[in-house]
Amino acid sequence: MNVIVLSGYGLNCEEETMFAFLKAGELLSCNVQGKIVHINEIVSNPKLLKSYNVLVIPGGFSYGDDTGAGNAFALRILNNLKEEIEEFLTEDKLVLGVCNGCQILMRLISDFSCVTLLNNSIKQYQCRWVKVKINSSSNSIWLNGLDTLYIPIAHGEGRFFFEESAVNLSIKDKIALQYVTDKGDLANQEFPDNPNGSICDIAALSANNGRILIMMPHPERAVFCLQQDNWAQIKEQCLRANIPYPIYGDGMKIFCNAVKYFHSF
Repeated sequence: MNVIVLSGYGLNCEEETMFAFLKAGELLSCNVQGKIVHINEIVSNPKLLKSYNVLVIPGGFSYGDDTGAGNAFALRILNNLKEEIEEFLTEDKLVLGVCNGCQILMRLISDFSCVTLLNNSIKQYQCRWVKVKINSSSNSIWLNGLDTLYIPIAHGEGRFFFEESAVNLSIKDKIALQYVTDKGDLANQEFPDNPNGSICDIAALSANNGRILIMMPHPERAVFCLQQDNWAQIKEQCLRANIPYPIYGDGMKIFCNAVKYFHSF
């Protein structure tokens, strides 16, 4: 398994994203390699993409979100790497877009052409932990076998929106993650459980037979349990129950699923 994580022009989560993949390989005793590559390096040598079977666009604020979050970076890819990206998507490879990467990939992939991302409904940037649930009908390889995740978000433009029409109802089949309450019920677009007002409580979408996942939450920031905002409470509960406290957070499960896809278990 060979992972390429794009960087440049304001993407700023590449290091922890690559770390998560390498750590997942270590946990599963699998050979995982990867490299953080500046977008200009790919533009100057598009054939580099052929060496990788996982493409990741991480979070950040590419181009300062000028002309809309992810738009300028997406145009750079479309104007220079359109054929190479299309070829990558036709092969048995995985693609992940996180936060700003989600915003970028939404503008690149035709499956998401009827969807857009708008400013959070409360008109404020949100940076905190939320609870999301995997859509039971989702075929996402990244989310295989998972149920509910506790994971952080950090965005100001994360509200998924599409027109309720006969054409666009098909997007509901692509819903991968949804915001839920502490009890596991759908948030019904209500704040604070749904941090941005996304239609259908969408937190992530999947496409290409489950090989593509675009998500607003940050799994790379939930690799270890001690990163969680409720870490002290979890540790105290484990101490009182005299049981080991968990080492890894829910985000690690997503990276492990990618590794498992390319290895037999």
